[in-house]
Amino acid sequence: MEILNTDKLKKQIIDHLEKSQINNKLLILSMNPNSEEISYKKFIIKKCQQFGIDFVDKEFDSATNPGQIIDFANGFNKDDGFILLLPFDNYKYLDIIRSEIKIRDLDGFTYSSQGRALNGQIGYLPATPKAIARYLQSITDLRGKNITIANRSTLIGLPLATYLSRSRATVSVINSLTKNQKELIQSSDIFISAIGRANHYDKTYFRDGQILIDVGTSYVNGMIVGDIDYQDLKDLDIKVLTSKKGIGALTTLTLIEGLID
Repeated sequence: MEILNTDKLKKQIIDHLEKSQINNKLLILSMNPNSEEISYKKFIIKKCQQFGIDFVDKEFDSATNPGQIIDFANGFNKDDGFILLLPFDNYKYLDIIRSEIKIRDLDGFTYSSQGRALNGQIGYLPATPKAIARYLQSITDLRGKNITIANRSTLIGLPLATYLSRSRATVSVINSLTKNQKELIQSSDIFISAIGRANHYDKTYFRDGQILIDVGTSYVNGMIVGDIDYQDLKDLDIKVLTSKKGIGALTTLTLIEGLID
């Protein structure tokens, strides 16, 4: 087993950010954020401070009407960027917000961004699938590859599958009801998991020669644990990007990079 890393791509993005003059603001929009959202928000703010980027941290409560949220966001310069932290308290007016926010979308939230991503424009993908796609492109040719994705969300699995398909890969998206999961995963050249189940996939799912991208995170005894049981793969000739120092390290950087004109 070979453990992969994102160091080279991470350095490229950091160099790009350090050499760029970013005058645009980053709006971080949340509603009654949970602990996970607060943790992610703090990490974004830390990166903004690292690169000298102005940011606005705005929290709404569930009584806020959608017009107020839209007016607040659209009151900034059109070149300022925003990220809306989901689930946004399961707000029932998300469809309206997706349609009406006009400033720069950094995380593939608006319908306009989703349409452009569907057309194969990587810059309009949500931050996590954008980071995954860029990393894969940096280590292999995607054309003709069989890829299986264990995630069907609109934040990761579906936009990533669409983009990889347009890159001429053959993509399968699996879920808990998918039959013959082991056979599908074993037949793949690349397997991407983001299900959030600690050590769910052991060596019986894999074969020699594959690339595995683990995006899932779970907390077990205070430790971050991925979806793949790495200890069980030691005897396989396989390449693995783990969840600890993998895609997560790229996601926020690619998000902030979207502010560069």
